[in-house]
Amino acid sequence: MSSSRVAAASSPGLVREGNEDSAYAGRWLCAVADGMGGHDAGDVASATVIDAIRPFDVAADTEGLTTILGAAIGAANRQLAAKAEADPGLASMGSTLTAMLWSGSHVAIAHIGDSRAYRLRHQVLKQITEDHVVSNLVATPMPEPISAYLVRFLDARPGWSPDLTLRSAAPGDRYLICSDGLSAVVSPGAIREVLADGGDLDHAADSLVRLAYSAGAPDNVTVIVVDVPDGAWQEREGSSLVLGAAARLAGRA
Repeated sequence: MSSSRVAAASSPGLVREGNEDSAYAGRWLCAVADGMGGHDAGDVASATVIDAIRPFDVAADTEGLTTILGAAIGAANRQLAAKAEADPGLASMGSTLTAMLWSGSHVAIAHIGDSRAYRLRHQVLKQITEDHVVSNLVATPMPEPISAYLVRFLDARPGWSPDLTLRSAAPGDRYLICSDGLSAVVSPGAIREVLADGGDLDHAADSLVRLAYSAGAPDNVTVIVVDVPDGAWQEREGSSLVLGAAARLAGRA
């Protein structure tokens, strides 16, 4: 039997000094967070969100998936609030989050901000999250940080909740979670071409990052590519993958 496969990659890009993205790929949970707030604060924000949701990487019945992800978001917001209270210099930090929690042929998706999730099915690429940005600026190139135009993101305030959805997988599905460092500079058509190649997942993840670099990579770039060959998630074996700021700051907690 084929099993679910996951590959991930994260890079600072060609302009930013550091990587404020964080990512996690575990047994059942995959997530990308893009931190905001400038040097240190953005790093801390995305790493805090990923660290807070990692304990929710658990096996669950389909009916419990969205409840678990909702609890994970609550934990992340509380951790952000605690960090900001302890250090006033972090008061302006925030983070996007796009996360998938799997159970058999179903996946729950939690999404807030402008990181994205895509699904490739029967060679057709579909964005399955909605960007939480000011609508008339979505397609406009902006020299300023995109965080200035986000209308929903995690920043410790309880009123901003994520989108929580439950979807069914089909045999042959391939999924992508990415920060806007990819989606803002690489066209859906180019992303589809890489994902539709059907080759090695590590190669696909690296190819997506290279596409962002070819487009100038003005922002951090993080991707997680997931294959579900039989249409049902199999518990991922091996060590969990932690990338970006969450990996770099792990020893400073």
